[in-house]
Amino acid sequence: MKFLLISTGGTIASVSSEKGLVPALTGEQLLEFCPLLMGFEHDLEITDLFSKDSSNINPHDWLNMAKSVRSSGADAVILLHGTDTVAWTAAALSYLLSDVEIPIVLTGSMMPPGEPGSDAPDNIFAAFQFALQLAMYKRKGVSIAFADTLIHGPKTAKIDSRRKKAFVSVDYPILGEMMDKGSHKVAWLTPHFPKFQGGGPWSGTPEPELETNIALVPIFPGMKAAWLDAVTAAAPKAVVLEGFGLGGVPYMGENLLGPIKNGLSSGIPFILRSQSPFGGTDASIYEVGRKAVDLGVISAQGMTREALLVKLMLLLPVLGGKNLKESLCFNLCDDV
Repeated sequence: MKFLLISTGGTIASVSSEKGLVPALTGEQLLEFCPLLMGFEHDLEITDLFSKDSSNINPHDWLNMAKSVRSSGADAVILLHGTDTVAWTAAALSYLLSDVEIPIVLTGSMMPPGEPGSDAPDNIFAAFQFALQLAMYKRKGVSIAFADTLIHGPKTAKIDSRRKKAFVSVDYPILGEMMDKGSHKVAWLTPHFPKFQGGGPWSGTPEPELETNIALVPIFPGMKAAWLDAVTAAAPKAVVLEGFGLGGVPYMGENLLGPIKNGLSSGIPFILRSQSPFGGTDASIYEVGRKAVDLGVISAQGMTREALLVKLMLLLPVLGGKNLKESLCFNLCDDV
């Protein structure tokens, strides 16, 4: 089988400098930190796509990653990435490559590979082993291998900025684990794997447009309604509100329903998601959510913040505000 390793920078490729950690190592250099891969008996191509701290990665970079995967002819792809935005990239590639019939496994590390106790070698090894197993069983899709766990791409969230076990699967079964077998570990896939229902309306476009003029507004107690008015006055293409609990929006005291109604009447879609990392959004349960839904606010249902924002970026240039609810809530790749 043929494998492609794509290096994009991040902590996993970083070295110390006078300005702090900066990505500098190539994909080939990173493999030297992983002696367990010396016996990897498959064709391997290495592409150093770019070298960035992942905080600097933007939607154009997602398109370049997707293009590199599509043109590779590989049976599986391993993509090395910084941890800060890898969940965003995993969601983006899940949508951009939903029609691609191979596995794409992303990984990174919380510590540079040259530091004692770094998690980089183990994560690289696990990514290769998971990619191999996924390719053998012909399981497609984008996933993240981290801390001995394989997580479905659009259901991944980073919940820790320091510890090695930095990612969780949000309301979705894990796809695999690294299991001890004597002196080494082996990749074990769970019976669960994502279902795919075709491509999105952007499919077929070599470089789909991504709309980034989207406002993300977390609600907090006492938040001024005038601030939300200011957001809509800036004419975003959509507003994502992060409400309380299952999707609560306050209307007593500072009434946020007025600005929402005004924004909707001017053609700005509003999407409501929960601030809680688990449990999803169901604004129909409580009055404080139902009032917003009755105005025409769309529920994000079970989408993570990353999946929701990226899906909006792809849908808005194609649909604008028309049929947005149906397309946004369509379960394209077990993302909703």
